[in-house]
Amino acid sequence: MRLPTTLVNHLPFRLLILLLAACAVCGNVEAQTPDTLWTRTFGGSNIDVGYSVQQTRDGGYVIAGYTRSFGSMSGRNVWLVKTDQSGSRLWSNAFGGDADDEGYAVQQTADGGYVIAGYTKSNTAGGTDMLLMKADTIGNIAWLYTFGGAQDDEAYAVQQTRDGGFIVAGATSSFGAGSRDVWLLKTNGAGSEVWRKTLGGFGSDGARSVQQTPDGGYIITGWTYSHGPGAVGNVWLVKTDSLGNAVWNKFFGGNDVDRGLCVEQTRDGGFVLTGYTSSSGAGLDDLLLIKTDSAGNAQWTKTFGGTGRDYGNSVQQTSDGGYIVAGYTLSFGSGGDDVWLIKTDLSGNQTWGATYGGSASDVGYSVKQTSDGGYIVTGHTLSYGAGVHDVWLIKIAPGPTSTREPNDVASEIRLEQNYPNPFNPRTTIKFQLREVRSRRSEVSHVVLKIFDVLGRDVATLVNEELKAGSYERVFDASVLASGVYMYQLRAGNVIRTRKLVVLR
Repeated sequence: MRLPTTLVNHLPFRLLILLLAACAVCGNVEAQTPDTLWTRTFGGSNIDVGYSVQQTRDGGYVIAGYTRSFGSMSGRNVWLVKTDQSGSRLWSNAFGGDADDEGYAVQQTADGGYVIAGYTKSNTAGGTDMLLMKADTIGNIAWLYTFGGAQDDEAYAVQQTRDGGFIVAGATSSFGAGSRDVWLLKTNGAGSEVWRKTLGGFGSDGARSVQQTPDGGYIITGWTYSHGPGAVGNVWLVKTDSLGNAVWNKFFGGNDVDRGLCVEQTRDGGFVLTGYTSSSGAGLDDLLLIKTDSAGNAQWTKTFGGTGRDYGNSVQQTSDGGYIVAGYTLSFGSGGDDVWLIKTDLSGNQTWGATYGGSASDVGYSVKQTSDGGYIVTGHTLSYGAGVHDVWLIKIAPGPTSTREPNDVASEIRLEQNYPNPFNPRTTIKFQLREVRSRRSEVSHVVLKIFDVLGRDVATLVNEELKAGSYERVFDASVLASGVYMYQLRAGNVIRTRKLVVLR
C-alpha cells in the first residue's frame, strides 16, 4: 500500500511510523508472523523466573514462578504476579521459608483466587516436598499444604477439577515402585488429600503435566525409564480413571533422550503433547510435537529444530483447530537461548514461527491463547530487564489461520481488508462464509469484533447466526483515538484477523 504524498506530509511523525508498520502487513496478513503487541519484565537484582501464565477473567494475567530478588533472601521464593490486560503489574507476592521454594503451575480458581503447585525445601519431611497452596484474589495465602516423605518429591502441574477440588501431578522418590515414580494427588477444595497414586516401574518415571478428561479421569505426560527402548528415558503418556488408576500407557521415542513436558486433550477426543527428542530430528535435541487418538496411539509426530538444542515446553490447541507451542531454541534467533513460538495447522504443519530474545538466555515456559485470538507467553529473560534473569511476559497479536475443517460450515471464510484504510471516521468491512456441501443447510455463529493493540474489545459489529454468503458492515470509529486497531472474524472454530488504521 502506498500513501499519498499530501497525506504523508501532514502526518505526525510518531503516527506515520505506526501507520507504515501497520500497512506493511495489510496486503497479506495471512503470510506474516503476528506482531508483538507488548513485552514486560518483572524482577529485581537477582534471578526471577516465570514458569506458568494464564489469562484471568478480568482480562489480565497471572504468572507463577520463583524469585530471588524478593521475599526470604536466603533462597528462592514462590512468586505470584498479577497484571492488568496491558501487562502492568497490579500486585505480586513472594512465599517461602529459609530454603528454596518454587511455583511451577498456576490456575485461577472458580472463586477468583489462585492455586499454585511446586516444591518446597523449607519445613519438609526430607529433601524437597510437593507444595500446594491457595491464594485469594489479591494474592494472600488462604491455605498451604506440603506432601512428601524422606526423599525428593515435587509437583509440576495442577488443575482445578469439576468437583471443585484439585489434581496435582509430579514425581516422588519417597513412595512407589522405583527410584522415581509419577505422583498423582487429588485434594478437595480446601486442599486436604482425598487420594494419592504412584505410577511407574523400577526405573525413573515422572509427570510434568496433567489434565482432567471429560470422562472424569486424567491424562498425564512426562518421562519413563521403566518402559520403552531408551536407556535414558522416553516420553510417557498415561491415561487414568477418576481414582488415578492407569487405564492405558504409551511410550514414544528411541534409544536416546525423549521427554514429554505438556499434554492437552484435543477436540476430537485425542491428545497433543510436546517436549523434546534426541532420538530423531535435525540436531542435539529437537522440539517434539505428537498427536494421538483417544487410545494414545500416535497419529502423527513432528520435530522442529536445527543443529542446536530446541525444546517445546507448552502446547495448546487453538481456536482454529491447530496448535501453538512455546519453548526455546539454540538453533535460531539472536543468540544464546531464544524464546520460540511455533504455530501449526491441524496436521502439525508449521504455519508460522517466531523467536524472541537478545544475545543472552531467553526461554519460554508457558503459552496460552487469549480471548482476542492472540497469545500470552511467559518465561525468563537474561537479555532484558533489571537483574540477572527476569520474568518475561510477551503479548502476541492474533496470527494467520489456515486450518481447514471440512465438517464445519465456517471452515472456509474470507475476511477482506477494510476500505478505505486509513479512514476517518467510517470504513467498510466485507467478509464471506462459503458453503460446505456436507452441511449446506446449516448456519454458523459469527462474531466480528474490533480490538485495540492491548487486546481490549472496543466494538462488536456482528454477533449472530449467519448462513453462507457475502456480508459487509460499516464501522464508525468516531469515539476512538487515532491509531492501529485489529478486527477479528470468528466463525465456528475459525478465526481471521486483519488490521485497520484510524486517522484523525
